[in-house]
Formats: sequence, structure tokens, C-alpha cells
Amino acid sequence: MNKFTSKYVAVLILGILTLAAVGFAFTNTRVQNAQALPVSAAITLLPPVGPVHTSITVNGTGFNSGANVILYWFGYISSSHSLDYYPIKTGITAASDGTFLTTIIAPFDFGINVLHNVNATQSGSGTGITNATFTIVPTMQLSPQPTNYKEGQEVFLQIFGAPAQGITVSPGPGAPPEVPILKFTYDNSYWGWIWSHIEPVPVATGFPTGDIGGNATIRFKATGASGLHVIRAYEGSIATIGPWLGCEIGGEVQFKIAGLEKGE
Repeated sequence: MNKFTSKYVAVLILGILTLAAVGFAFTNTRVQNAQALPVSAAITLLPPVGPVHTSITVNGTGFNSGANVILYWFGYISSSHSLDYYPIKTGITAASDGTFLTTIIAPFDFGINVLHNVNATQSGSGTGITNATFTIVPTMQLSPQPTNYKEGQEVFLQIFGAPAQGITVSPGPGAPPEVPILKFTYDNSYWGWIWSHIEPVPVATGFPTGDIGGNATIRFKATGASGLHVIRAYEGSIATIGPWLGCEIGGEVQFKIAGLEKGE
């Protein structure tokens, strides 16, 4: 092989090696860029359902490293008597892998027919996250709570997480929209129903509680024979007469009317 041929072959080999190196670098850069694409930010709630004051664990993934995250709750705002988003947790910093773990407390709010979205922003920008939701389950308690009540004594039944007045839901495919309410039985007999209001104006429908924002109070007198009495609540439709016993909420509340003791 002469000198000219040898030089030509060397140049050709060098060119091939250079092209191969450039091609590998380009391919490697594409792989690196593909690996560097951000994962969509997401949050999950655990548990996704519960009564007011439930401690909710919020798990965030796919956020920017070191991002300042603020969580927003969609629900009742007492200052404006409206439904909207408001910050429920601030000061969250995403870890280097884009995750965070924090807790929020389910506030006093409407239940049943108001969907409580939890939204997140990172470093002041919206991520479009509204896929995490929490459902408030209505609960109830008696006040005062003595061991025994007297016949005719005034009692307050407090409900938390009552449905919002006039907000309709669709119970399922093909079913007509309905307005959910809470219906009550007193010693297994139909007693009445309530909902809660957005505006602080008493409305004389069902039990005229006049409460707002998912809270409701029924004032009644302990009546009946001496012994144990039971009040239960059920989810139902305002269009249905009588109680709908398909879904009991908040367990039940019991109270005892004292009988006369010997010598009285």
C-alpha cells in the first residue's frame, strides 16, 4: 500500500469514528433529555372520605425540586358565604425527587352534595391539579350530654357535614337529578329532615335550623317513656316522602329519659 492510499484510509477511518462518536453523543443526549422530562404533578389523599376534623395525609409526586407548594381546598368560605377555593396548607417544600408528604385537617364544611377538590400550586404557578377530592361524611352529637334527661327537657342535636341547600346531584347514570337532604327517625319513626345553608338566613323547611356551611342544629324536647331513646339520620332525596333507609350516617345518638325513683 503506497503512502497516498495509507493516508486516505487513515482519514476515512478517522471520519467514520468521528461520525460514530457524534451519533452516539446525539443519541445519548436524546435519552438523557427523555429521562429529564418532568413527571406530571399529582396529589393523593388518604383517607379520601371521613367526617370533619379528619386528619388527611397528602402525598405529592412529580413536583419541581424545591418548589414551594400551597394546597387549596374547595368549600364553604364563611366571610363571603360562598363556595370557592382557599388555602388550607402553606409552607410545603418539595424534596429533591419532587415529592412531599404533609397533613391537612378536614374543615367544617358541607357534606354529601358538595365535592371538595384539593388543588395545588408550586412556586406560585397552578399545576392544574383538581383530581384529588375529599368527601365529608355527616356526623351528629347531642348537647348537653348528661347521663339522664328529664321528660320535656330541651336538647340540641348538632349535625356536622350537612348537605347544602338546593345543590342538586345525579345519583347515577339515567337517574334524574335530586336534592340530597338528611332525614331522621326518632325511635324508628320518621321525625323530619334538614339541610344547611350558604346564606345565614333561617329557612322554615324541614327543621328550621338556620345554620350555615354544613352545620345544623335541631332543637327538640326529650319525649317518650322512661328509658333509652334513639335518633338516626339517613341520606335521602327531598322528592321522596318519608325516610330513605338506604344509607345511615353518623351511626346514631342515644339518650335516656330518667324514670321516677322510689320515694319521689
